[in-house]
Amino acid sequence: MGMNHEERNVIEYDPEADILAIKIAEGKFYDEVLLDNDIVIQFDENRNIIGVEIWDASKRGLLKALKKLKAHI
Repeated sequence: MGMNHEERNVIEYDPEADILAIKIAEGKFYDEVLLDNDIVIQFDENRNIIGVEIWDASKRGLLKALKKLKAHI
């Protein structure tokens, strides 16, 4: 499901799939859970959250929010 789980960047956006991926912690991907609202929570083998994917990110306005955030950093 979704993006490559070995990415090193903290925030990645895949425009073709319209998925925003946020890396929460280091760890080897083991499993994931799709929530009702097209958000995927990724876990390592110890069930620690290591990432979050947000599907249809551009439709949710997240890309605009990230651009504004980046402008202030």
